[in-house]
Amino acid sequence: MSEGSRLLECLLKVSEKAANIARVCRQNRQLFKLLVQEKSDEEKNPRFVQDFKTLADVLIQETIKHDVGTEFPDLAEHVTGEENNTFSNTLGESVTVKVCSNFDDTANLLERVLNNDSEVANLLAVEVHREIQLSDVPGNNRVPDNLKLTTDALGIWIDPIDSTAEYIHGVEKVDEVTGVHLSGLRCVTVLIGVFEKTTGRPVLGVINQPFHNNTCDSEWLGLTYWGFNYNGVRLSSISGPEPSRNVAVLSSSESAGIKSKLSENGFTLVEAAGAGYKLLTVILGQSDIYILSKDSTFKWDTCAAQAILGSLEGGVIDFRNFLKTDSSNDSNLIYLPADNDSCNRGGIVAYRNIEILESIKKILLSH
Repeated sequence: MSEGSRLLECLLKVSEKAANIARVCRQNRQLFKLLVQEKSDEEKNPRFVQDFKTLADVLIQETIKHDVGTEFPDLAEHVTGEENNTFSNTLGESVTVKVCSNFDDTANLLERVLNNDSEVANLLAVEVHREIQLSDVPGNNRVPDNLKLTTDALGIWIDPIDSTAEYIHGVEKVDEVTGVHLSGLRCVTVLIGVFEKTTGRPVLGVINQPFHNNTCDSEWLGLTYWGFNYNGVRLSSISGPEPSRNVAVLSSSESAGIKSKLSENGFTLVEAAGAGYKLLTVILGQSDIYILSKDSTFKWDTCAAQAILGSLEGGVIDFRNFLKTDSSNDSNLIYLPADNDSCNRGGIVAYRNIEILESIKKILLSH
């Protein structure tokens, strides 16, 4: 199996391990209590005690870094996530969260962060050290054996739990017309995007939706999607082209001007939670376009989706440049950090069909 194929297999498996951690934190009664409880002002821990969800984020992030770095040492120092991994416990100790070489050491480290709660530490360490097989990954997990990538030329952006607010408190709401979820656990995603370090172009993306389907036992099952776009080779787990639905997915804070122009030109507007989930609706053909005119997404939000959309001949582009330039190719997002600024400053537009993208430009530039 080629190096690129091995990397895709690794990312699929680690995304499912991440999804398992997210699910166990949400479904285990003791962990869920920590996840949602409010803390009093008297409690001294400035970071963890106030925010268990941050530990869930960090633990997933560090698990992805560990598993990728173990299989691909060249990538170990080039996996970038959203979270700082240092916590302070109630004793004032500063503890750096990491995945250790064995279960006991990881459990002991987590116990220090968790103020000696050994039961919770062991529950988490079990998932961190669980062996995941490719057959455990839900979705189209067949990996082509000849994906050509050289891992020492790559970097990775990860968002361990995108849409954290929905993960904690999300109330399930669905748009009856489109079937798009407006809020709730289905809007939560794990995002892993791979890019070329020389050009910043995304080449491989994995999105795991940990809470895709709620079973009759009230347990959640996930679904995973991937895409590869490099040197003219486009492959993905997504089916063929979707017909236009005239659906635009937006954030609730999008400008009234953009909303009115799209609505006046026949688009159904859907305001959904989670940047990763909104991007996923475009990938799956549930929406035609995702527009965000504000600078409120980051490279870890968009890298995975842009790679998958690129494999479907779509993309994610800079909103402001899109309105200024003639070619959408001049507006593609790139993923090289600039002065440690990981924000998508110009806003974003995600699309799967270039003709719809061009029609959107005419609509937005009209008086």
